[in-house]
Amino acid sequence: MDLSQLGERKIIKIFQKIYGDCDKAVLGMGDDSCIIEQDENHYLVVSTDLLSRKTHFPLEMSPQNIGKYAVNACLSDIASMGANPLGLLFSYGLPKNTEENFIKGLAQGIGQACTDHNTCVLGGDTKEQDELLITGIALGKVQKDRVLRRSGAKVNDLICTTGMIGSSAAGFYAMIKELDVPTKFIKAAFEPQARIKEGIAINKYASSCADISDGLAYTIHEIAKSSKVGFRIYEKDIPCDEELGEISELAGINLDEILLYNGGEYELLFTLPKQNLAVVERKMEQLQTSFSVIGEIVKNGNKLIRDDGSEENIELRGYEAFKSNF
Repeated sequence: MDLSQLGERKIIKIFQKIYGDCDKAVLGMGDDSCIIEQDENHYLVVSTDLLSRKTHFPLEMSPQNIGKYAVNACLSDIASMGANPLGLLFSYGLPKNTEENFIKGLAQGIGQACTDHNTCVLGGDTKEQDELLITGIALGKVQKDRVLRRSGAKVNDLICTTGMIGSSAAGFYAMIKELDVPTKFIKAAFEPQARIKEGIAINKYASSCADISDGLAYTIHEIAKSSKVGFRIYEKDIPCDEELGEISELAGINLDEILLYNGGEYELLFTLPKQNLAVVERKMEQLQTSFSVIGEIVKNGNKLIRDDGSEENIELRGYEAFKSNF
């Protein structure tokens, strides 16, 4: 069986089975980041991402966009743990015919994104490669009693998400299909924002959290599996741009694929005890971040409630390296 048949998640399980979890990690594989004991009151949160020209950076992206994208993609896993970033390390694989101006633009984008998130690049490495590759390691710090995980959701908790869903996927489909669409969709695809401030704002109140980089459906399934619960999502409450349906039709892509099963959003999906809703609403308002309640945690099942009241199972799938063609 080759990697296209296995897919990313089964590959990770093979690695995990053979070399196991590190006994120095409080939380190892299976969450957005690993957690390591730092001191009596804090955890060190560590995550890594491998980004490539082929899968992450369309030729239409400027070097500055690529740099910003790399920072935000790496920090998104830190955000979902409710941690404050300490810094990043980047290693670059670069074709030898890469122009100097490209490197300068890439560095400018990385520097600007780091400034936006009040963090910095700590170091890294550079090697020759046939295509652009960027490997990022993000380090964060969080109080032990405030770290967020995929596990922790309880029956009757609310399911919430930051921002808008589907705009990034719509932007990428628009490029692939060469559609003339509003620039806001291309911006969503090219300039995702790690929800660092939002993760810190909810880390005292949310019961579980993950970022939506692999798609809404996959992410809520992962939270449910880790928490040993079920979920109900309401179609009418999923926040999306009013023009998304039109782009779906033009691209010939089912709207469910855009809303539920495509990745690249980098928004936060989190569960919240109902008594904490009011305080989180205030905090999101202070950050000027939109957020929505899209469902609730139930004892079992994985239902999407359509606008007409009908119920459907939400499939366990999303973006997956080696398998996805998006």
